[in-house]
Amino acid sequence: MTPRRFRLSTLALALAAGLAGCGAGDGPGSAPVVLAAFACGERASPIHAIQGAGPRSPFEGVVVDTEGVVTARLSGLGGFFLQSADATADADPATSEGLFVRTAEPRRDLKAGMHVRVRGTVTEEAGADGGSGFTVIAPLNQLAVCAESVALPAASAVAEPPPEWERFEGMRVLLPGPVTVTGNFELLRFGRAEISLAGRLFHPTERFSPGPQARTLAEANARARVLVDDNLEVEDPRRVWWLGGPVGPARPWRVGTAIDGLAGVLDERGGRHRLQLTAEPTAVRQAPRPTAPPAVGGTHRVAAFNLLNWFNGDGRGGGFPTPRGAQDAAAAARQRDKLVAAIVAMQPDVAALMEVENDGHDPDSAIAQLVAALNAGLGAAGDYRLVDPGVVRLGGDQIKVGLIYRSGRVREAGRAAYIEGGPFSDYNRVPLAQAFEPVDGGVRFVVVANHWKSKGGCDEAQPADRDRGDGQGCYNPRRVDAARAIADWLATDPTGSGGAGALLVGDLNAYGQEDPLRLLRQRGWIDALQRFAGETAYSFVFGGASGRLDHALASASLASRVVGAAEWHVNADELTVFDYTSERKGERRRALYRPDPFRSSDHDPLVVGLDLVATTGAP
Repeated sequence: MTPRRFRLSTLALALAAGLAGCGAGDGPGSAPVVLAAFACGERASPIHAIQGAGPRSPFEGVVVDTEGVVTARLSGLGGFFLQSADATADADPATSEGLFVRTAEPRRDLKAGMHVRVRGTVTEEAGADGGSGFTVIAPLNQLAVCAESVALPAASAVAEPPPEWERFEGMRVLLPGPVTVTGNFELLRFGRAEISLAGRLFHPTERFSPGPQARTLAEANARARVLVDDNLEVEDPRRVWWLGGPVGPARPWRVGTAIDGLAGVLDERGGRHRLQLTAEPTAVRQAPRPTAPPAVGGTHRVAAFNLLNWFNGDGRGGGFPTPRGAQDAAAAARQRDKLVAAIVAMQPDVAALMEVENDGHDPDSAIAQLVAALNAGLGAAGDYRLVDPGVVRLGGDQIKVGLIYRSGRVREAGRAAYIEGGPFSDYNRVPLAQAFEPVDGGVRFVVVANHWKSKGGCDEAQPADRDRGDGQGCYNPRRVDAARAIADWLATDPTGSGGAGALLVGDLNAYGQEDPLRLLRQRGWIDALQRFAGETAYSFVFGGASGRLDHALASASLASRVVGAAEWHVNADELTVFDYTSERKGERRRALYRPDPFRSSDHDPLVVGLDLVATTGAP
């Protein structure tokens, strides 16, 4: 960690001499100074003594006098930050030199650089870890301005993840950078973003099995991450001032964007450490958008894509709002156009689709109308068809999985198959399998579309499904049961394809090293993304960390024909403002909509390349 820098000036030294009676030599565990007359220069409790070396102030609940320099008046947060002058700071890195002073009403008479004396009660507000607190003076009883303008305390330059952020609580902090935007979900709604001092952060169970290594990575992520905030408690602001200009296709503020020179005061509220910014960053390098799908090689391409609740009402322009997805026909048209743009660009020969309205397969159904839109978008080349499993509803959920394919490239072989009951009776969606063979000749293969129970809805989980705190979230046993059942089922050749190799794809809602994926690999399934994309693979961003919820696993008999696999990062890194919805968007933000692939969903689609050229003895 870059050590704290202390800047001494003639004025600061003079201040130190004038405050010689302020108890600067008192240790953090010393008793508070007995209150005397409220006057600048009288003996007072140093800020570092009030903060103490532990997670909570040793003076909690005590009325104290203290003096310091106003570093930021943030009326939107209900007060101002006060920090020790450099010359009066102690040398203990465990004791912070800043704190927050809450005021009953905005103090517009205060400005950064004033030296003030305050009297008030030391209070601990909810901290970032549930045990530590955010030390504030509240209520404030008295305030006196001792000097109108003094040197600001030097900002603590933090260039790498610190052992902990608590040591900087209430202090001026500079992140010289580059730092990385690792989560942007709240950027336009609340003016804040997750940033990392260690590049893109990954979910611990994406990299490691639940256990000591995953816990170590979780701790490292916590040290590397901090929330940067706009110091305003305003929801849906018309503009986020620190972005330096409007968001748009040229400035999309994707996850992965690099920033230099973030300066502010370290705050702790809402269960998070936050850098309350006091200036715009000095430089921003936008993460580029990947305009073309990844090249994966092979003779044929298989895609998997979670469509983020593709519902089409009654299929005739009515039936809105639906239980999920678009709220009216116009929004559904916008959503459809984005999905079509993404799928057409990938040009998959077979695509497994998740989160499709479970309303059958007739011309008014959601999946049929998506296929019709794809073919219209392709014009004369439009040859997509859907796989009809022969039932109106595929399971009892509101959403289902689906399979579509290009009839000019592949044809159905054998029968469509699905499995109901057991782990697929509820929560996990019914999987759908279909064998295909190239129209021009080649190796037969099976594609299996899957969508397993998410990590959400934990409050409703029965005891066996509750979050065990191992990083895998709730409902992990249900996902494990789904993995076991699907492997057993596919071993029976349910499509009657004669033992053709299979590709198991979809939104499994489990990260790469969690129990369901490890079970499948133990059963002989080959993780295509792990093989070709390695540790950089991700399809989803949640809580400021990236990971794979969407997977492609090949049976041992097909693995040698998988020649490439990758995600197309058009969704997970993108701001939600680019999606099809109009909720929480003013006119300017609604105008950002484009019928393009970007933020067509919240999951990135994946593409697998297969070499299906027939060889002697191949099925």
